[in-house]
Amino acid sequence: MNLLRNISLLILISLGVTSCLITESARTTPIEIMKPGIFGIPKDLTVALINRDLFKSDTCIFTYFDGLKESRDTTIKYQTLSDICMNELARYLEKEGYCRKVINYGKNLKSIFKDSVYIGNQYELYERTQSDICIFLDFLHFNTIYLKHSVTPLDIEANLLWTVSTKNDSLSYGYKQIDTLFYDEAQFSSYLFYSKPPKELLYNSCQYLGRSFGGKAIPSWVKVDRIYYKSNNLDMRQAEKFALDNEWLKATEIWNKETKNKNPRIAAKACYNMALTCEMETRLDAGIDWLNKSYAILGKNNVKHKGNCLRYVNVLGIRKKEIERLDKQLSQKIKY
Repeated sequence: MNLLRNISLLILISLGVTSCLITESARTTPIEIMKPGIFGIPKDLTVALINRDLFKSDTCIFTYFDGLKESRDTTIKYQTLSDICMNELARYLEKEGYCRKVINYGKNLKSIFKDSVYIGNQYELYERTQSDICIFLDFLHFNTIYLKHSVTPLDIEANLLWTVSTKNDSLSYGYKQIDTLFYDEAQFSSYLFYSKPPKELLYNSCQYLGRSFGGKAIPSWVKVDRIYYKSNNLDMRQAEKFALDNEWLKATEIWNKETKNKNPRIAAKACYNMALTCEMETRLDAGIDWLNKSYAILGKNNVKHKGNCLRYVNVLGIRKKEIERLDKQLSQKIKY
């Protein structure tokens, strides 16, 4: 009886050690993936940018808290801030080269529209702007706390409202952009934050907000972190070096070989890492198969490894849907 109890205890300890070993060998590496735009804007179209400002933001005076009382700064104009945001969005779209042409009208629509017809008449809007897509910035506002006498990092909450309209679509799509911008003490100093209200800091924030929306409006490359497993096995270490040096084909050759290793931990790690190389090659179904194999090698008792496998299966499932949308956006043409 004691012998059976000791054997059972030894098995439990062994499983625990195996679980710890494989979990501790998990690392993350950044990779770049292309994300689809959230509005499904097709490629090679003319885009008009219009700073519509429906809520007349300059009727609001910029206010901040200086640590003692609420203060106002009439030199900071919300109209200027929204113009900076739109100018940066225009630069981003032009740089990416996704659109055939980008026209930044800003607030100059008065020279085209003698009245407010463009707000309600879609036909007139596209006829006069000679565009296929219109992106409106309808609202921009900062909820700003200005901590003049504090070294505490500053969070600024920005609220923006965008509208995207397409020539062949009777519907317009609204997007509420809420961002929390973080500034540390070093950034305070670089913007002379302690000596005057943070005008330059806000200008910089608006540039970021314009670029950030641009990255959502059209397909864009983003960096994401992915888990991989390292090992003290010499071949696995060499494969890791190749992967970190962006030599994925060489890493794949080694990992593929090690999936047949007689050591189950090494085989499970190699199978998991093969899923990563499959994502790099957009072979997502094959990646899911490798994850299933990795999980099966160690079994359900290795809870943390099971969690890693399930999470990555979900990620690859989402990527499949994103790539379907991405392919449609990159090949879609508007029909008139």
